[in-house]
Amino acid sequence: MPTVLDNIITAAVADPKTRTVALTWPNGEKTVNRFDHLIGKGVFAALSDRKVFAQVKAGERGRSLEWPAEIDFCADALWFKTHKEEAPRQARQEDDRPEQHAASRSHRHYGSHQLEHAPIP
Repeated sequence: MPTVLDNIITAAVADPKTRTVALTWPNGEKTVNRFDHLIGKGVFAALSDRKVFAQVKAGERGRSLEWPAEIDFCADALWFKTHKEEAPRQARQEDDRPEQHAASRSHRHYGSHQLEHAPIP
């Protein structure tokens, strides 16, 4: 069971049509995260362009998922969003809170409560 700071993204493949990203982890597991609910909102406006959305990549040392325009998501947040039973207690509690609009944040690194998990087809 990975813990905080153990989660490394080894590959990221965007599907601009569905606004999802398939992630591969060191253990070989694949997960899919949805981003369609964020498209066009605040700092995510750039992701409305499917060509920009397709430019997703794993960040330095696999610790984040990154797009141009300094948009990134923490690898831990992405892992724990799809593995809620493994999430630290605080993250589980935050996940139960009402969603805070991304544009109201002062930076562009987003935690788990703003992500949605999509089932792997």
